[in-house]
Amino acid sequence: MPKKQQPYSLYDDFAPFYDQYWGDWYLDDCRQGLAELVLPRIPAGGRVLDLCCGTGQLARWLTACGFEVVGLDGSEAMLALAARNAPKAKLVREDARRFCFDQPFDAVISTFDSVNHFATLDDVRAVFANVYAALEPGGLFVFDVNTQRGFLDAADESYITEQGGPVCIVRSSYDVKKGVGLSKVTGFLQEGELWRRVDFEIPEYHYPVKDLRKALRETGFTRLETLDATEDLGMPSASGRVFLLCERP
Repeated sequence: MPKKQQPYSLYDDFAPFYDQYWGDWYLDDCRQGLAELVLPRIPAGGRVLDLCCGTGQLARWLTACGFEVVGLDGSEAMLALAARNAPKAKLVREDARRFCFDQPFDAVISTFDSVNHFATLDDVRAVFANVYAALEPGGLFVFDVNTQRGFLDAADESYITEQGGPVCIVRSSYDVKKGVGLSKVTGFLQEGELWRRVDFEIPEYHYPVKDLRKALRETGFTRLETLDATEDLGMPSASGRVFLLCERP
């Protein structure tokens, strides 16, 4: 039986916590590597699609680098925060499996294991096909994924985030046989003098890099590269993460 498509309400619930604790943290980790290995391959002032842009931290940085940026995400709450964080980016609410733009992009970038959030390899192939159609000939597609090692490193991990804003308790697990990681989140949002509790679960799915590379080639992408986030991009907090780079011919 095929897996159900994930409702974006999960990410609406997650939005204030992601914005507070993860958006800037991840950007700080990947900024130097992207600046050295990815941005020089994009034409100055070029059009860039930040695919699954979340709360807009990457989009904000890309606009500061001089690019014309469009941020796409399926979560209304994520985009509301992205509008505040990246006011110079154009933001679009759409499903990454079903989007289309009239004007092509010089690059599409999708970070923080966004591809791992799609529940089937057919979903991932649909994303790849949309990205291919959205790129200029010679355009660059860059995305990162958690590998099996990354999922295992985070398995059975529990932690609390609290820095004067929303409070978030995360309990992580990983089912090796199914290739599914699960983050169970209990969050508390302050509303006046009261706190509101929200509970939700966010799954991620492991896809072997060889399967992703095959799907990219079948879509038509060429010049495939695989970079280790820690060794090649200098991301100290990214054990078990890889970046895949390819081009539309």
